Amino acid sequence: MRMKLAFGIYLVAGAVDVSLGATYFFSKQFMSYHAEAVGAPWQELDAGIQTLILSLMRLAGGSWFALGLVTIVMALAALRTRNVLVRWTLPAGTLVSWSASFAATWGVYQATGAPTPWAPSLAVAAFTVLALGMDAPWHSNIPDANGVNSDQVSNEGIT
Repeated sequence: MRMKLAFGIYLVAGAVDVSLGATYFFSKQFMSYHAEAVGAPWQELDAGIQTLILSLMRLAGGSWFALGLVTIVMALAALRTRNVLVRWTLPAGTLVSWSASFAATWGVYQATGAPTPWAPSLAVAAFTVLALGMDAPWHSNIPDANGVNSDQVSNEGIT
């Protein structure tokens, strides 16, 4: 049951990534907190700056979308196969991504006072740590896709 709850958290994180990715990728201008951070509305920015910002938003959006899809597929695969490598890789990728999102949004908030979405980023990172603790792949005695139990793996290889 704990493993299913943990992977439910990963599925939610993946869905948030997909949603956020689509929002940023298809946006026609920057977000309201971006305007507050730069101290100017979208319409007052030079066309070159607008192009650069939209390109970076599309890059971020496409990356979040792809990460979300991979997260969802890996979570479903981990539930089905119980692969220990996936059970470590999934929280690692999720935690790195959302920690980076938190660092970026917190930095902008600290520098400008703009109401950036740092709290949701921190929450997803915290829930990822919770999910990792609930899943506890380091205590797994479940064989991975190759039939190897995680307690059979040592620093020298399979025992």
